[in-house]
Amino acid sequence: MIQPSNGLPPKGRSHKLRMITALKTWAATPDGISTIVLAKMAFKMAIASAISFEVAQALRWEYPFYAAIAAIIVMSSTHGSTLLLGIQRIIGTVIGAIGGAIFAVALGTNFWSLGISVFLTIFLTSYWKFNEAAKLAGYVSAIVILSHSQSPWLYAWGRFLETLLGIGVALLVNNFIFPASAGVELRRTLSQTLTDLEQFYELVVDSAFTGNYDRPRVDKLKTSIISSLSKGRSLWQEVRQGQTNEPPEKRVNEAWEFLIRRIWEHILTMEHTVLARQQDTFWQILSPQITQLALETQSAMLTLATAVKSHQPSLSLSGMEVALTNATEQLNRLEEIKQQDYPMDELLRFFTFFYTMEEVGRKLQKMAGTLDYQINNSK
Repeated sequence: MIQPSNGLPPKGRSHKLRMITALKTWAATPDGISTIVLAKMAFKMAIASAISFEVAQALRWEYPFYAAIAAIIVMSSTHGSTLLLGIQRIIGTVIGAIGGAIFAVALGTNFWSLGISVFLTIFLTSYWKFNEAAKLAGYVSAIVILSHSQSPWLYAWGRFLETLLGIGVALLVNNFIFPASAGVELRRTLSQTLTDLEQFYELVVDSAFTGNYDRPRVDKLKTSIISSLSKGRSLWQEVRQGQTNEPPEKRVNEAWEFLIRRIWEHILTMEHTVLARQQDTFWQILSPQITQLALETQSAMLTLATAVKSHQPSLSLSGMEVALTNATEQLNRLEEIKQQDYPMDELLRFFTFFYTMEEVGRKLQKMAGTLDYQINNSK
């Protein structure tokens, strides 16, 4: 029997192809993408820390591991965010080292010296709005007083140099190994935010229809969404500062920053309304009128999540307008609410829920419109 040129029998080659196909399919899923991003970040941290340590050792610095620690801590997804974290770390190191050295010389190593130094360095760093550097400043000042009071200024100078080396290496590694511009990272973050919002929206609507509320899963999604929104805020700032290789006409429309936050706030309002309801039968009677709108809204969120990440050349949410129109018409014609003596506050809660759903749909239409505008103008 003649073997294939790659040395694998037909069955072996088929198995290998299936494995490759399965791996590619997994890599395109949200879990796969997230895992790959984490792996890339871990790899960059490992490379940066190893290089920093070796350089510091070659320079015969006393504590080369501080350079490795700095490289790990400041490494972030983009050049801009890494630089920002690096600046914060330098500031914290400088303030802490100077504060510790001053009090070590003035008061020596004791309770009062440690307490006053830690308090002042943390307070002043926070007061000067370097919040990310505050704890580091207190930590460094304590180390100077407790372990290096005999030569505090020499130790402070060494910490500054080692921190500077770690930050510099992290910036270089971030630029040459798996580099990610702010624009690319922003698109990925927006896509993840929309995906999480879709799941949160689904849970809220399901609670409105069935009365079931999966609080642990909701809380987990809320944490993820808040984290994504915070990260997005920093990335928007980087994009505005030009820290991206995307030309202006291909960048995500800045209206998205406002619209996606408004959608988040609208879904929170829907959640609050659902949790405050009292008449289950009333909501069940009216739920069929908004089922189509709920499904279309979820579909629109996922469609936008894919489009913003992949620069999709065309996008249509025509089904959203149909769903909005149908839901409004059905509710306007609904006779049940006239035939039952439902409490006014319950009616208000339901229609608050519905009109907030409607606002989510309108915001998604605007997002689709601005994305389509950006794509068309880039051609």
